[in-house]
Amino acid sequence: MPTPTGVGTEELRRANLRAILQTVHTHGPTTRAELTKQLGLNRSTIGALTAELQSLGLVSEETASVGGRSGSGRPSHLVVPREDNVVAAVDVGVDRIAVALVGFGGAVLERRTRTHQRGEHDVDHVVDVVAQMVEDVLGAQDGQRCLGVGVSVPGAIRAKDGMVRFAPNLGWVEEPFTALLEKQLGRPVSTGNDANLGVLAEHLRGAAVGYADAVYLSASVGIGGGFLVGGRPLTGATGYAGEVGHLQVDSVGPVCRCGAVGCWETKVGENVLLRAAGRLSGGGPDAVAEVIAAAAAGEERAATAVAEVADWCGVGIRAIINLFNPQVVVLGGCLAQVWQACGPEVDAAMSRSTMMTPREDVVIRSSALEGDSQLLGAAELAFAPVLENPQAALQ
Repeated sequence: MPTPTGVGTEELRRANLRAILQTVHTHGPTTRAELTKQLGLNRSTIGALTAELQSLGLVSEETASVGGRSGSGRPSHLVVPREDNVVAAVDVGVDRIAVALVGFGGAVLERRTRTHQRGEHDVDHVVDVVAQMVEDVLGAQDGQRCLGVGVSVPGAIRAKDGMVRFAPNLGWVEEPFTALLEKQLGRPVSTGNDANLGVLAEHLRGAAVGYADAVYLSASVGIGGGFLVGGRPLTGATGYAGEVGHLQVDSVGPVCRCGAVGCWETKVGENVLLRAAGRLSGGGPDAVAEVIAAAAAGEERAATAVAEVADWCGVGIRAIINLFNPQVVVLGGCLAQVWQACGPEVDAAMSRSTMMTPREDVVIRSSALEGDSQLLGAAELAFAPVLENPQAALQ
């Protein structure tokens, strides 16, 4: 029988390339000496692998001084991610679209944002707008190599082809959004659920760094949930896991856009809070901040609205902690705003019923990425093929 040695050696080489790329992409410039220590490889192997990555145009090398003072000491090669390798990251929200040019290493180089108008959720219209915004950011800087396009969508995305199975807050059912955008751009496009991409970004660069079991919950118009279990994304058999906004929390509550009764997102979210406080819907995070400030200043209707939403935040978070037993729960969007203003009230609502996991064993914190979790997660989705197998992805 043929020996598998050659295949094993090639797989090992790819794994080592992947480890070096992921390290410099996530942590920035890293010396060869540090890579040798972190990855357990010898110096000659690290040198050969970094030379290969240089030939692919993904990293460069600079000379750094190690072990000395004032620039003296043994020189070491510093492996640096090349920011001229870029992806276009897209966050399709219910009331706004954000597009960013993100360089290898994670730096946001360019950004554009456009608000939706009423009636503009038609998939063909959204594809046209996204394509124009992507071409705009790609044309903003010269000398870049585009590695792909990653898109975050607030809905259930079929993993194998990016079909948007169900995005009730956009009014989309079985929409071939990814295929349409690829055709318009003439570039590869990867699409993922917004919360799944949010937890990925928080795990790599945000409030969930260092945690293998993490939950990311974000509320704007709807609520999304992304999960890491043992360091691996929980996506389900076909990519539809994590629709926590449609977890039933009130059996006699209002009818949700999805058609069910009493879904969590009918009780928590920007527009829920704004309407309860007597404001117009659609004001976004700034309007939510105004209501929270009015509540703190003593406005009775605003205070009642904030207290009610905080209570329902606690109800939903408790259910999710009981179900998934995470180490950390990261909150984004309106959930983060309410948590920052009313953390004790949210905790009190969580404590009204039994929690299987002791409360002190779970860290609850706001996102560390300032509203960019989904956008940076979309960038990681676009970078993934290059990180996985750079030679194949760049052909």
